[in-house]
Amino acid sequence: MHRKIILLTIALLPLFVLGQRKKFQVNGAARAYFFANTLDIADDIDTVTTRAANYGQTLLDLGISVFPNKNTEVLGMFRIRNDLGGFWGGGVSFNVRQLTLKGVAGNVVRYELGDIDLSMTPYTLWNFREEGVVNEADVFALRRDIVYYDMFYIDDNWRMQGGRAAFGLEFANVIEGIEFDGFLTRQRPASGTTEPERLYGGGTVTLRQSDDLSLAFHSVNIFDLAATIPDSILYKNNVHTLELNYTRDLNENVAVGLSAEAGVSSARYINYTDPRAPEAQNEWFYDAGITTGLKKLGITAKLAYKDVGADFLSPGAQTKRIDYSRFPGLYQQFTNAGIGRPVSYADFISGNTENSFRISEQLLPYFSAYANTNPYGLATPNRRGIYLDAERTDSTKFRSSFLRVAALTQSRGTGTDELKNFLLVEAGTDLYLNDFWGGEKDLKLDLGLRFENTSRGGEVFETIDLTSTFIDAGLSWEFVPRLDALAGAKVWSVSGNSFVNARNRFNLIENFETVNYDFTENALAAGLRYRFKGDNTLSAQYQRSSIAHADEALADYAISQMTILFSLNF
Repeated sequence: MHRKIILLTIALLPLFVLGQRKKFQVNGAARAYFFANTLDIADDIDTVTTRAANYGQTLLDLGISVFPNKNTEVLGMFRIRNDLGGFWGGGVSFNVRQLTLKGVAGNVVRYELGDIDLSMTPYTLWNFREEGVVNEADVFALRRDIVYYDMFYIDDNWRMQGGRAAFGLEFANVIEGIEFDGFLTRQRPASGTTEPERLYGGGTVTLRQSDDLSLAFHSVNIFDLAATIPDSILYKNNVHTLELNYTRDLNENVAVGLSAEAGVSSARYINYTDPRAPEAQNEWFYDAGITTGLKKLGITAKLAYKDVGADFLSPGAQTKRIDYSRFPGLYQQFTNAGIGRPVSYADFISGNTENSFRISEQLLPYFSAYANTNPYGLATPNRRGIYLDAERTDSTKFRSSFLRVAALTQSRGTGTDELKNFLLVEAGTDLYLNDFWGGEKDLKLDLGLRFENTSRGGEVFETIDLTSTFIDAGLSWEFVPRLDALAGAKVWSVSGNSFVNARNRFNLIENFETVNYDFTENALAAGLRYRFKGDNTLSAQYQRSSIAHADEALADYAISQMTILFSLNF
């Protein structure tokens, strides 16, 4: 009997060891998505556009992580997608969504190969958020999160393909250590006989004196490989910056600090036959401010001054997520004249826009009615002035609140010696109403406000006065366990005039487009969400977005959408 027990133990030992040393794991996501869309537009201006447009999909992202040893992981994720309406395999697609190898070499160097997520600073490599999000309600965030997931918009990271390596050195005296982090990615393969292969690389060297003081050097570089297509046109862009961070605790409740970054950019256009191509574009910037933390109150604040030169070019920090030059995917053309429908912020939520999945060396167009102060994030060129960022976190009632203010001006006039002035105010809070009466089930009110004004003096033909007000509000109520009632509203009111820069492929301003705005845009939504364990949800919602112009020559319209979304993560 004892011999049988011993033999059985020996037989099961490898399985026990395998269970202790996990060799692989399965993870991923799945979703089912259905839209029912209806276009509401006056019959006297549009008798040709189909009013209803329905579509949907089911998909599975299956990820397998393999651990050949304790220091290595290989992640492969495959996507199976089926557009609703395709039977017996029709409309089914298979592709590889992600393939990454990462690990630690020699217990010293951390590395990643394949699909990697990268970010550095707002002036070097940064994926800044699109317009129309100020403390967004859950009913809108449900759908926007799907877009972020599909486009790999993870916080401020850009998804790229290449390699990354990092390691650090520790010291006993004077400084704590030095950290090195570098990457090299492939942005474009050689194409035909005109476009050479393009790489994008850089890194950070951080000198850490203590937890309170650090100095970092950042460098990002775009360069075309001349050898891939001889005598071809070549583009190069380099951005180098120094970043200083210092904090000091004055007492157990108050901390103060200094945060600063400054640097230069350089762009080169080689072998371009276009006479508009400059030989070089060189520029500088700086951004410095003081920080304050009140620990007991949960308040952090930064007051800073920035000056970004008019020709500062940093593609990794200035690429917009939304390409406004492309028509949306839904109802691209309407009216009897077949005009293109401009992108609206309701299209952002639904994923009907052309989104950027790689950085662009050209400054993409922007819609000045939505954003004029910092349309390219903090690294927007030709901006100088002060800004304030303040946040407060609490455990009850007002769980999270923020205030952002920027008062900027141009450093160089565009088309005139007069300078544009910009004022931007953003504020928001999450208010848990149930905390006021001690209710156990959450009743959350999301509030957000954005006000922006652009002005310029001078002669009548130079004058600018553009004002936009954006309200972002929502309600989430868990009226039964795990079942939430959701509601939300976005209201955008814009009036005034502006001059939009028309840039050529070399980012030089060639002309100005005069625009006049007087419209109101709304998005109203309501629905139900059931929360399973984890992040898994089943939701149904109705949304109606509309736009009304004061100018009768412009088309007013509305789009209604009924959406059912099942989202599963495992």
